[in-house]
Amino acid sequence: MISLFTAIEIPQLLRSQLTALQSADDGAWDANWVPEENFHITIAYIGPVEEPLAAEIDGELSRIRAGGFEARLRGVNAFGGAKPQMMHARVEPSHHLSYLHEKTVTILRRLGVTIERSKYVPHVTLARPRQAPPERVQRWIAANNLFDSGPFPVHRFVLFSSHKTGEGRHYEPERDYPLGPALI
Repeated sequence: MISLFTAIEIPQLLRSQLTALQSADDGAWDANWVPEENFHITIAYIGPVEEPLAAEIDGELSRIRAGGFEARLRGVNAFGGAKPQMMHARVEPSHHLSYLHEKTVTILRRLGVTIERSKYVPHVTLARPRQAPPERVQRWIAANNLFDSGPFPVHRFVLFSSHKTGEGRHYEPERDYPLGPALI
């Protein structure tokens, strides 16, 4: 079995900027901060699959035809309401991202992969609070909510495998899928 997801990689300069947002935390509360090398924008979580199905998924994903585009991170937030579960950088809405998500989900369902039915909210996970008082999370959001990455080019999406390690998870790029020339 291999655990998979599709995502857009974050450029190195932008990863450094996101790490700086993490360091804005004063350390007074417990959070599992995501390592810089794991920053990404998830397109679709696939989960654990057998190797033959992984090969089929790869073959089908390689058939997706879409143009390159620009993405942008703007602001931060947290999922989970009164008990914050995940802090993230928000991704500006994009029909290009939505298209990649829908195409991927369609392929996965056609191949028999069970996909959670929920609204697609693209984001970059920055932390998973363990013992975070909501008021501290709100202060962190207020202090960082003007973050704006500016636009960055997206020329491909990636099939990643996810591996548990002693320090959390390690994401390994398995296959790249180039996007065509930018569509206007």
